[in-house]
Formats: sequence, structure tokens, C-alpha cells
Amino acid sequence: MVIDQTMPDFDQTQYQAKVFLELTHIIQTKKIPNALLFYGNENTQRKKAAFFFAKGCNCLKDTGFACNDCRSCRKIDAKSHPDILYINLLKGKKIISISQIREMGLAISSRPNEARFRMVLILNADLMNTQAQNALLKMLEEPPEKTFFILIANKISYLVPTIISRCRKIRFKPLTDKFIEQYLIKDFKVDKDLAHIASRTSDCDLRKAMMYLNLGNDAKDINWLKIREWLLKTLVDIIATDTNKCVSNSLILSQKLSLNPDLIDDAIAIMKTFFRDLMIFKLHPKKIVNLDFSGTFTDISQMVETKKIYAWIKDLYGVEKMLASNSAPRLTLDSFFLKITNNKGKLIYD
Repeated sequence: MVIDQTMPDFDQTQYQAKVFLELTHIIQTKKIPNALLFYGNENTQRKKAAFFFAKGCNCLKDTGFACNDCRSCRKIDAKSHPDILYINLLKGKKIISISQIREMGLAISSRPNEARFRMVLILNADLMNTQAQNALLKMLEEPPEKTFFILIANKISYLVPTIISRCRKIRFKPLTDKFIEQYLIKDFKVDKDLAHIASRTSDCDLRKAMMYLNLGNDAKDINWLKIREWLLKTLVDIIATDTNKCVSNSLILSQKLSLNPDLIDDAIAIMKTFFRDLMIFKLHPKKIVNLDFSGTFTDISQMVETKKIYAWIKDLYGVEKMLASNSAPRLTLDSFFLKITNNKGKLIYD
């Protein structure tokens, strides 16, 4: 059982002060829930909060706070405590399987080795398949002695309602788009329009916005700006060209994305901004995300009915959910893009 403990450069502890105060109150009252559900956007200090809670529950000085100096605190910080267990996606996998949950069940079938309270931390809990969730539910219904679970999830709608009902839910608020935009401008001297685009495309995720712009420790050898430009131009071509050509463009786009699965999530994020911009451009042209494509939206915003754009947005969220549940990328993307071409219908001009 392994855990990824990398964190963004920006420390959000103060931003999430309400959460840390709530966790401190739980520790001090010594009313430890059997399960907690930490939900919200990625990179909002949820993992840090889980370890904060585990240390506070087990600190040998028993003050209601983690001293960060006793044997228990040091072991938890060093990721060497025998009673702090982790479940995460295995390398190359998109789901947490029932075998991982069963393995964890065996590990906690006996009493904790030395901890006052043993923690089982499940990262990406919303990516457990149905069988894994059902197996976990049995443990939550009859939790082992002196053991609490912390589930970290981005989308709690992917969890079965019975799991959610057995957890104390704690929401981690996302950073605002404006905050991320100003942070990129102030600390990294990013161009204002580019900071606007990256912050809105990242879905309130600072680390992701920094990755898009190859900033900080998470810089990658991927030219996100070039990929974004290519994808937006291709979407414009699919909408603006005749049916035969747009079908061809759709299948080519689907093929290219399917051959590069690491790009699919970023591509979906870009497409969300594109269809959103199409939806609002006629009413609020200055509020679009893709400011550098403003002229293009002027040309195509009157070409498609709003109800069709709304249907495409709904379908795109369905695609995202299907891909997260391990459906075949090529077939899923083919279906989505062909649906756009088949339902484009008669172009509308004012």
C-alpha cells in the first residue's frame, strides 16, 4: 500500500483553516468517527489534513494537537508507522479493486500494533469499483476496534450512498479562479490573459494550472499551449465545416487522443471551456475563458442552437464519467464526436 505525498508549492493550510479547526475539535473531544470523507478539488490539502488528524489522534503528549516531536508523530511524518495504512491506485490502473480492499481488511483484522487509533487512508476513493465499495461498506458497518477510515474523493457522486451516509463529510473549498490567476501573475510573472486561461481551465486546481504552464516542480515536457491551440482549432473545424469533412476530422481527433491517453484528461478540460464559451459568448463575450479565440467565437457562436451546445456539454460530462470507469477511450470518444457531427444540423445565422 503506497501513497503519493507530493504537494503543491503553495501551502493552503490557512486557506483551509475551517477544516483544520474542525479536525482539531474532533481530536480534543476524543469522539473519533469510524469514517471521514474528505471531498473537494485535488490539491486542497486533503492528504495533509489526514496526516494532521492521524498525528493529533496518536500524539503521545495527548494535548489535542500534534507535537511533531514524539515517537508517534515522527513515525507518521516518516511514513513508517505500522498502523497508518494507505490504499491508492496501483500503477497503470484506473480503479481500486476489491482485492486491494480485501488485502486491507486482512491487515486490520488484528488489533493496532502501537497506535491509539489506526488510520486507513483511501486515496481516490471515488475510483473504487462497485465490488470494492461493497467490500468496504461491510467494514464501515462493523469497523475494527480503534480504527478509523479516511476516504479522499474528488466526486462523491461516484460513491454509493450507503458509504457516504456512514462517513462524516468534510468539504475542502477550492481556490478561486481569480486567486489562482493573481498568484500566477504575481509570483511567476505570467501574462494576464494566459493566467486567465490556465486558471479557468484548471478547475480551481493550482497545481494543474502550474503544470499547464510548465511552472514550479511539476513542470512537464508537454507543450500544453500547443495542444490546446490544436484542439480548439479542430473543434472549430468540426462545427464549421461540411458534414463529410467534419466526420473525418472527428475520427482523426478521437484517434489522436486515444493514442495519447495521458492527454485525455487535459483535453476534456479544454473542451469543457470551449463548449462553455460557445454557450455564453452571445450574452457575455468578455467572460469567455479562451480570450485568444475571441474572434473565432464571434464567427461561430451564431452557427449552432444553444440547446445543442447544452446537449454536447452534458454528453461531455458523460464521457468523462465513462472514461473514469475504465471504458474504451477510442469507442467512447468516437461516439461523442460523431454525436456532435450527426446532431449539428442546420447552421443558424442571425
